[in-house]
Amino acid sequence: MPRYENIIILNPDSPKEEKEELLKRIRATIERTGAKILRFDDWTVRKLAYSIRKIDRGHYYYILFEGKKDAIPQLDRFYKTQDNMLRHLFIRVKDDYEGPKAIPEHVIFDELEGEYS
Repeated sequence: MPRYENIIILNPDSPKEEKEELLKRIRATIERTGAKILRFDDWTVRKLAYSIRKIDRGHYYYILFEGKKDAIPQLDRFYKTQDNMLRHLFIRVKDDYEGPKAIPEHVIFDELEGEYS
């Protein structure tokens, strides 16, 4: 089965219980499609490059899973119905890809402003 990376960004201001419940539902939905979760990492709260729905921070999660390609539209529909989901992205990766070795470093956007002006 092909492997997919899935990065999701949740509203960091939502209650912890709501986030935990949503993450359980995400795991269950992925497994219900017949996919196998290989990694599920918490990448912490980070500053967004731009505001989404007037929110400038997001809680990032990284998911690596193996599944059929017809699982992607099902997950996409599920994600679009979740109010706490700010963004999500699916990327098809090589079958032997293990994901990033470490959590990506935080980017400080204030340092980047004006470099390309």
